[in-house]
Amino acid sequence: MAPSTTVKTGKADDEEIAEDVITAPGCGILARYPVLSVLLFAGVGIAVGIGLSFWEPDDMQTKDTTLKWLGLVGDLFIRALKCVVLPLVFVNVIISVMEMMDVGKASSIGWKTIGLYLLTTICACILGILSTLSLKGLYMEGDFGTAGPAMVTLGCNAEGSFLSEGENGAISCSPDYTDKDDINFAINDLTGSFSRKTSGARDDISLSDTIYDGVFTKLVTSNIIDAFASANFAAVVMFAIAFGVALSQVVSKGKGSENSLFLNLLKEIDAVLLTIINWIIAITPFAVLSLIMKAIGGQEDLATAFENVGYLVVATIIAMMLQFFVVYVGFFAFFTRTNPFNYLKFIIPAQTMAFACASSAATIPMTLKSVKASGRVPDGIARFVIPLGATVNMDGGAIYFPCACIWLAILNGITPDIGSYFLLVIISTIGSVGTAPVPSASLVLIITAYNTVFNTTGTPDGFSYILAIDWFMDRLRTTLNVTGDAVVAGMVASVCEFEDTDDIENVADDKVVSSNDSAEGENIVTSVAVE
Repeated sequence: MAPSTTVKTGKADDEEIAEDVITAPGCGILARYPVLSVLLFAGVGIAVGIGLSFWEPDDMQTKDTTLKWLGLVGDLFIRALKCVVLPLVFVNVIISVMEMMDVGKASSIGWKTIGLYLLTTICACILGILSTLSLKGLYMEGDFGTAGPAMVTLGCNAEGSFLSEGENGAISCSPDYTDKDDINFAINDLTGSFSRKTSGARDDISLSDTIYDGVFTKLVTSNIIDAFASANFAAVVMFAIAFGVALSQVVSKGKGSENSLFLNLLKEIDAVLLTIINWIIAITPFAVLSLIMKAIGGQEDLATAFENVGYLVVATIIAMMLQFFVVYVGFFAFFTRTNPFNYLKFIIPAQTMAFACASSAATIPMTLKSVKASGRVPDGIARFVIPLGATVNMDGGAIYFPCACIWLAILNGITPDIGSYFLLVIISTIGSVGTAPVPSASLVLIITAYNTVFNTTGTPDGFSYILAIDWFMDRLRTTLNVTGDAVVAGMVASVCEFEDTDDIENVADDKVVSSNDSAEGENIVTSVAVE
């Protein structure tokens, strides 16, 4: 198991109370250098994945089976995290709301958190558009031609025989035909039966539906058990906030939070879930290797996929880099008056895991551990800000939506105007809140935003290019989302001056927080002991 450090504080010599011992990802020697080990395994996964993408066996089923088994560890890792993370989020949010209510900081922290998330998201939308405009002259209009009528071939009872049309227009059933066009018949699809899509991203959702169903009905569930079963993070977080506020009022009328049996039970459940999370995170390097090998190895033609949408990828990456170095680093330095990189180095494991699994929800445990390991973010704030961010803070999507929509518009011969850009900012800001924290959840919103802004219907031509690279872009979006969650948590902790209730009860004691960083400053193992 990963090592941990317990630091004594106070004046007593014989008794310690250790709180929230945080273990690093990996086991054995890997836990001593968690960042290097995760990055090393990720690099190996990329190299092996690229090699597998060029592998073309005679039987493609062999490749599919190989990738399936190579991805087993990663798949089990994600399944285990999803099993534990939602109950952990529910309990964490309740406890954090209780702690904030106890110190009278609930409304202040809540509004400042939402305000900072909204601010970073708006900045992300604007940077996405500016980045796209800077490369707009390099975008080229596509040549998709005119789609012909739907065609069908009708077979006969005799093997190899088809209905065919002779030179005189007569229809006969024969195995002998000179041209394939002789057996192709156009369909007059009166009811639209043959044009209905059975898979892929939906293209029939309006902006009104996106806001109504993707934001409001998602926030307020009619069945909390169903919300747990369907992994509706937004509904679970909102219910947990309301539950925490109500529990605080009930407890305040009784014997106080320190004597609440139910609150103590929640804290024990939280400790149990954290212990299980630590067991799961111990295999993080191997899971990262497995997930990346499977994701990249399953791509048939990486070069062609990126060649078609290369400028879109470049524009998105530029905007994401600006979001990181200008918005995150700049805002963090402004609000905290400290060196941002001393804090950001602690969240590298969370960023790496986010890139591997493409799910900000599944990354919540690692993000919590990373921000706590920095020593800057109290547990109460971390347990509130991080799960809420995984639900509403989608800066990666806010950047990618306008980039993809503008790229698709030019590809389809549409010239966006200034009004389109403003509308894209509004739609991307609101729509990103309603995006689920799971892989590839942004595809539907891209089509919805495109159709709304440019007054079109259906799936735009060239959307298949978006699908081809989404496995990569989704990982970039998730990594930025997780980074934004951690940065906002650090800023909220700085501007709100919040202390955990345990710290307040022990305010007379001297407190010291220490970490056992390795020589390279890489070990995120941190723990606190109060004596």
